Amino acid sequence: MVKLSDVLDKKGRSLQEPDLDPAVAAPPAAAPGRVPAPAAPTTSNRPQESVPAAAPAPVEEEAPLTQEETSRLVSRYQPGSPEAKRIDMLRSQLLYPFHGEPPHTIMITSAAPREGRSLLAANLALSFARGLQQYVMVMDCHLTEPSQHRMLKVDRTPGLTDFLLWDSPVPDIIHWTDVDRLSVIPAGSPSNRSAEILATDKMAGLIQELRSRYQDRYIILDTPPVQAFDDPAVLARMVEAIVVVVLGGVTDRELVLRSIRTLPEEKILGLVLNDMKAAVMDAPDLGTLMGENE
Repeated sequence: MVKLSDVLDKKGRSLQEPDLDPAVAAPPAAAPGRVPAPAAPTTSNRPQESVPAAAPAPVEEEAPLTQEETSRLVSRYQPGSPEAKRIDMLRSQLLYPFHGEPPHTIMITSAAPREGRSLLAANLALSFARGLQQYVMVMDCHLTEPSQHRMLKVDRTPGLTDFLLWDSPVPDIIHWTDVDRLSVIPAGSPSNRSAEILATDKMAGLIQELRSRYQDRYIILDTPPVQAFDDPAVLARMVEAIVVVVLGGVTDRELVLRSIRTLPEEKILGLVLNDMKAAVMDAPDLGTLMGENE
């Protein structure tokens, strides 16, 4: 992963500028030992599920992935490619950190939309499952624009919203993919109560239950962009580690800085620079994804 000092400076200049002054330090490393456990859930600033939820809305039929979209799942369809190897490099950095034990609950977020966050989450999960035969679960927390069910080929429902709003049993919302050891909790039935239902003790309890029940499993949370939604700041309190995706040459430094300040610094493992030189697409190409240890 790329150090903060490699992509940001005190003047907040654009990522398009070629000469970067290493003036902004990376987040301080955690003390040796285990990765900090997620903070215990509190109810002081968390809205509770006091308003009865209406029946879930029907899910509209969705088109399958296009050939172009499928080609970006490099960890599945091009496992020996340079792009897939960079994903494997990131996986290794998560598995073998400099300090303490590897985190098992990892949040993938970004400052702005369309920076490759969801695609990285899917590829990273595939890398864990296929490359190391590790059990891994992807939780799609982008409730308004979910994509993991399409990329990993599972049903959208029942999913996260069905558990949080309509009490679907946990085993029912876990969907196994056609890839061994890889499961998905999709976003679930459409809901316009995204931030409200994620900022609950029930959501925090779900993550803790999954973490304790499946101790050998890695859980990757695909969350919305920080500057567009409140969800990442809420979910950051519930996970052990955070990876921030930055679209090189596009995302403004000040936007990245503002985003990082909303997240707990001690949990940020670093930035993944996703440098797409082609035209902006729905999900950025990972061809020049760079990884570097903090």
